[in-house]
Amino acid sequence: MEYDILLRGGRVIDPAAGVDEVADVAVAGGKVEAVGPELTGRAATVIDVAGHYVVPGLVDLHVHIPEHSGGGAGHAMLARAGVTTALDLSGPVTGVLTAAARSGAGLHIAAVEAFRPGQHLPARPTRAEIRRAIERVLAAGGIGVKLHVDKGWEPEPTGMIIEECNRAGVWIASHCGTTATASDIVGLRETLELAGDNRLHVAHVNSYCRGDVEDAGAEAYTAVELLRKSPHVFAESYLAEINGSNGTCVDGLPKNKRVRAWLEGAGYPGTEDGLRRAIREGWACVTRMEPDNVILLSGDEGVALWEEAETRVPICLPVNPAISRLVLGSSRRADGAFDVHALATDGGAFPRNVTVSAGLSMVEWGLLTLSEFVTKASWTPARILGLPGKGRLADADIAVIDPASRTVTTTISAGRLVWHRGAVLGRGTRFLSTEHGAAAAVEVCGVHEPVDPAGSGFYTGDGLAA
Repeated sequence: MEYDILLRGGRVIDPAAGVDEVADVAVAGGKVEAVGPELTGRAATVIDVAGHYVVPGLVDLHVHIPEHSGGGAGHAMLARAGVTTALDLSGPVTGVLTAAARSGAGLHIAAVEAFRPGQHLPARPTRAEIRRAIERVLAAGGIGVKLHVDKGWEPEPTGMIIEECNRAGVWIASHCGTTATASDIVGLRETLELAGDNRLHVAHVNSYCRGDVEDAGAEAYTAVELLRKSPHVFAESYLAEINGSNGTCVDGLPKNKRVRAWLEGAGYPGTEDGLRRAIREGWACVTRMEPDNVILLSGDEGVALWEEAETRVPICLPVNPAISRLVLGSSRRADGAFDVHALATDGGAFPRNVTVSAGLSMVEWGLLTLSEFVTKASWTPARILGLPGKGRLADADIAVIDPASRTVTTTISAGRLVWHRGAVLGRGTRFLSTEHGAAAAVEVCGVHEPVDPAGSGFYTGDGLAA
């Protein structure tokens, strides 16, 4: 037998197949052809992975990789993190497509469009207007819609958009909250109430449990209770301490009111000068875009970059408490199903692609087994997105992990090495869209793979139960 790639002697973990053993993995034609001890046959590339974990490539259902915010670097950053399939959870879809075509690292990428009142729709749209806006997103190559508290949607249109997306069988995600609430535990409760029995992707549950209303730990357990009352809703959380926000200041104040509150909570004035001091003292960081990476800077160098950009640069703040990250990353129901179904990053071009490093820490602490970690990082999100060959060793999407350093040493996507020996080798993008967006995806990226949200676990429930 002849193979393209042969991985020798790693600990293979594939929860979908019930595999956890030292074995070889053989890849040919973009598929995993064989898993077993001491496989025979020749291979164009043989890699010794003894002492490493060999797992299905990570499926991250919350990243940000549009052209305008470091999307090219984001592709390389995802490849280095072992991610082989990702969902851009904001768009714009056209910008995600452009970045994917110009700077792709050989990954599988899908995208949704964040609707803005006054841009995509009137502030108080009719149902017909919502349906037409959804059709435009699908035609552009997107698989659905996102609502974001910072965009300024009122409660009534929020509920209407969620309902119309469900009627159309498309993806609908929410950074919870409306003009009546905020991005906190109250906003989570409100959004779930507005969604009712409809399907919904609740983004980064941990971000609503930062201690803004009550103790962060209490908020995390409240979030668990709310999610248990909405078992039809898909939820993900991330494990990084830092968030991502806007460092822009106007008239001496951070434009984002939440940045002002976070500064004050950390003992800084909620002003432009307060943010400057926080960057200089290392509490806040600004992001520097490089061709294949995004670097965090603080101190005088960070302040200089921020001021040179006239404050219009993304920032990262350490506002995610450990207690909420750990509770939401590991909490499960009596039947063993996780309350928060998947691990994501809200990363990509934001440097918080820490699912492997932080997830293996949770394994070490006994909060997750290794199989559970792989399930939450790969198998469950693959089912939710409706990709039965991914999240398991069927499609040749693979991550090889060094457990000592908790880093990914090799990433294989569609049967090709995209990250290996410290180099990003992948090129191009396999863009995932519905049949309505196939033409747009092919025109820009050249490669299209179909995905059907209506038939995915998002709507069928596959992946939501134990």
